Amino acid sequence: MSTKGLRVAGVPIGDDAWVTKFVAEKVEAVILDVGKIDHFMIHYHMMRFCQNTRPGLLARNTPTPLISDSLGSLDAVILESMCTKGTGGTHMDWTNQLRSFSNMKLQLPHHRGCFGITPCAGSAISTFYASTASLVRWLGHHSNAQQDLANLADVWAPG
Repeated sequence: MSTKGLRVAGVPIGDDAWVTKFVAEKVEAVILDVGKIDHFMIHYHMMRFCQNTRPGLLARNTPTPLISDSLGSLDAVILESMCTKGTGGTHMDWTNQLRSFSNMKLQLPHHRGCFGITPCAGSAISTFYASTASLVRWLGHHSNAQQDLANLADVWAPG
């Protein structure tokens, strides 16, 4: 907690600069963990199911303009890490077209014959608006018009 913001259930709430800094620090922690495992399959599973999903909570609860730069850098680090581990570093000699193709194959889902490492920066937009829409729908079901105000006191303070 600071004078510019606070963290509630892992979500930053505060002014834009504080939230951006908070997200950047969390993403930097993930980036530091990316290169720690040498075995390719273990590394792949850790990237797909752990490291790539850690920013999901932030993506669902933080406006996209505040986090897009940090998540974009995380995506780039994860792709570079996967290429380095998977090719033993020989990907450095690839053309831009081959590199773009391999990035696409890493990020497309399994049902399309690919690796399924979802790009955080792209999915953050849809997750934020999907969770916001779900909240608005939930609030609509609990509007004042549907509440029985006469029994509200009995519900919260029986007796």
